[in-house]
Amino acid sequence: MTKEAEAFRSYLIAEERSPSTIRSYCYAVDLFFRTYGDLSKENLVDFKRHQVDSLSPKTAANRVTAMNCYCNFAGRYEARVKTVRIQQAPTVENVITADQLDRLTAGLLGDGNVRGYWMVVYLARTGARISEFVRMDKQCLETGICEMWTKGKIRRIRVPDFLIRESRQYFADNVSGDLMFPNRWGKQMTTRGAAQNIARWALKYGIPREVAHPHSFRHFFAIEFLRRNKDIALLRDLLGHESIDTTGIYLRMSEEQQRDEYNRTMEQVESSGRPEIRLLAAAGTST
Repeated sequence: MTKEAEAFRSYLIAEERSPSTIRSYCYAVDLFFRTYGDLSKENLVDFKRHQVDSLSPKTAANRVTAMNCYCNFAGRYEARVKTVRIQQAPTVENVITADQLDRLTAGLLGDGNVRGYWMVVYLARTGARISEFVRMDKQCLETGICEMWTKGKIRRIRVPDFLIRESRQYFADNVSGDLMFPNRWGKQMTTRGAAQNIARWALKYGIPREVAHPHSFRHFFAIEFLRRNKDIALLRDLLGHESIDTTGIYLRMSEEQQRDEYNRTMEQVESSGRPEIRLLAAAGTST
């Protein structure tokens, strides 16, 4: 790793950035200095262009943000470049359904995998990000709130009372230490390990691969919440979104739902016209 990236890493640790942010930001800075050697506006513009041309928008945006953060750290504000704008997806896709969730949890319980069952249920009923989920501790069983420092702020994850009541005995009998879902060595589970578990369970119980990811349960939580409570501001707080615009995506239909609703509406419009004209046209008769 270049000396610039090493110094930046120390700065990010002092700033209490997450491990994943530290890794990705340091990688970007290391890549930049190995390629260009010198920090300048011209070089950073060229770096940005190469990232945008060769990588996904999300990855390119992350690397540009990392370099701008480095410019702040180094006091080289004049070298900063415009961030890469990512168009927000118009709909939420690949979300696990209630039926699929029931099949997954029933399969886990049927096989005696009680830990897996509670992992899935807590993901689906709290809306926690997987990076937050692996850090959740048993304090929330007493308060109904799990607080942690993440993304430069205190994140509060709420746990519903019914879930606390139903799961309390499991944690009392089976989990030692403070973490709710430690790994086999009693340490914090990795996000990758959690994702691999979910993918393996989904395959076993016939859940489609495209919905077998941790964020699918966060989407499920948001959609199910809004079906019963339209308070978008409350949901924003529950999900920890900075902008209500981000939360608003859950008000929109999926691509498949949009297509079905569109066709249903257009059929109603068409049926209000002159049916005899349509029948003649379908038969190829001129009028």
